Amino acid sequence: MGSQENIYYCNPVFRPPSEHNSLLIQLTEGCTFKCDFCMSNLRKKFKIRSVDEVKRDLDIGARNKYSSSVSKLFFLDGNAMVTPVEKLLELTNYAMKNFPNLERVGVYAHARDILKKSADDLKALSDAGLKIAYVGFESGSDELLKLVHKNATKMDFINASKKLMKADITLSATFINGLGGADNEDISKTHALESADLVNKICPDDDRLWYIAFLSLMVPPGTVIYEKKMHNEFKEMNSYEILLELKLFIESINFPNKSANCIFRSNHASNYLPIKGV
Repeated sequence: MGSQENIYYCNPVFRPPSEHNSLLIQLTEGCTFKCDFCMSNLRKKFKIRSVDEVKRDLDIGARNKYSSSVSKLFFLDGNAMVTPVEKLLELTNYAMKNFPNLERVGVYAHARDILKKSADDLKALSDAGLKIAYVGFESGSDELLKLVHKNATKMDFINASKKLMKADITLSATFINGLGGADNEDISKTHALESADLVNKICPDDDRLWYIAFLSLMVPPGTVIYEKKMHNEFKEMNSYEILLELKLFIESINFPNKSANCIFRSNHASNYLPIKGV
């Protein structure tokens, strides 16, 4: 009996918690951006894999995972939306063809790569089956976004969110509690208030489903923020400070559309208090 072919992965792989039951397919490796807090580009040189390589993995997945059992597929890695639209569209169509019960394809997306794609491009991707994009907002504070080298602004997130929603691609956005560090109440307050204002401003005027999630800052070795911590240039918030920041964010949410269908979660393993609400 011949050995079973394996899908290629460039470890460690990065996926959203909600994609834990999805078929993971490596489209890109690493990320095109280098945010201070992130480890997705550590030990990886960014690349976009060829169409043939990715199709090979989709074929293996269809054979080994029983094609009828796959309902969700996620294109790894840190920022697959950077893939040229023709290639991303071809691979999304190929995935939908190979897996007859596939309901959606998902990707991580940076706001600027969303904005670089035309409205027609995004609608074509949505029509093909790319139905959810996970976007790391991290904060609504331009000061803090610049400080951690996010390479995006609050207005970028607003425009990218509206562009996704117009294309019928579900938005799942994440923020990071404690991103500004301890001993700076003004930064923490601005982080919470500006993040809430960002969420209020992207609220759609219909009842479409969208997601907002919070993580608590993690400081893994190798990241820029870890090096700052080691040189006493950054101090992490304690659990009480993080919860106060989250409380202020929640209290500042005031959707203009009272029928908004937004699911809020702070149930990541990094969080001190699991919360889920609508």
